[in-house]
Amino acid sequence: MRRWVVYTASSLLVGFVGIGGFLYWKYEPNHHFQQLEVPVLSKPAVSTNVPTPPAEQPKTIKAFNVLVLGTDARGDENSRSDVIMVLHILPSERKVNIVSIPRDSRVKIDGVGYTKINHAHILGEMKGGNEEGTQVALQTVSNFLDVPINYYIKTNFKGFEDFIDTIGGVNVEVKNDIYLFHSKTTLAKGMQHIDGKLALSLARERYAFPDGDFGRQSEQSQILKNVAQEILKPEHIGEIANLLTKVKKDIIDTNFQDNDIISLAWLFKGMTSEDFTTKQIPGHSGYDMDPLVQLRLYYWIPDLDKVKEISGSLLKD
Repeated sequence: MRRWVVYTASSLLVGFVGIGGFLYWKYEPNHHFQQLEVPVLSKPAVSTNVPTPPAEQPKTIKAFNVLVLGTDARGDENSRSDVIMVLHILPSERKVNIVSIPRDSRVKIDGVGYTKINHAHILGEMKGGNEEGTQVALQTVSNFLDVPINYYIKTNFKGFEDFIDTIGGVNVEVKNDIYLFHSKTTLAKGMQHIDGKLALSLARERYAFPDGDFGRQSEQSQILKNVAQEILKPEHIGEIANLLTKVKKDIIDTNFQDNDIISLAWLFKGMTSEDFTTKQIPGHSGYDMDPLVQLRLYYWIPDLDKVKEISGSLLKD
């Protein structure tokens, strides 16, 4: 009997070690993404900074870029990009750099000229539907920042709100009392736990912040980081499979596979605010003629020299 117990315990131990080794091999972030042929969805139209390796050489991926788009679509209507961020993810270092692009940034869009960057998605949709909208947005951001884009995540207002509710809300630190126009609610100063409706209102708010769109971008970055950390709380670990289903339902589109998402969840586990670096595109306010509406519109005019510095330090290996 005793010999049987020892044998059973040993077998279970070997089994657990084997399972642990398999999970590590399959999902540990650095190992997982090193084994992949990480896609390149778009790269700058003209660039000397992103060499293409010969086909016969294996790729060694130290980091990759993810475009995050939050669209203002409701139903099947065409949509602009209300949230535009690029995440530079370094699995080996467990670091994430986040660069936020103001939606009013004046950039060049192929075939159009200089207009607002959030027009890129709707211009693509008008030509070829959702897939073309994604591609035009990818190429426009890639050209503007002079970096390749490997992955994208695109969600709309409803999907964002529903997902926040699925994980039981998210914590945000409010620096000053904020009146949220879209939900007609005031968030008090301090740490707040908010539901999907308030999280969406906070992500969309711009007029309540003294620095306008820059304040909104800071809140968007904070929500994104806190959502990632919320998902990896102990009480949610057992729900990862269900959360994956929910992610697929609420995200309009992404080229991440299930295994990629699980690996990213592992990456975010244990990360703190010090592991995230956030930057906003510097520049100044201005007005210029818009080629689409033939009117003078407000723009955020990027400082291209500083944009180049930010791209070089935060979005490239």
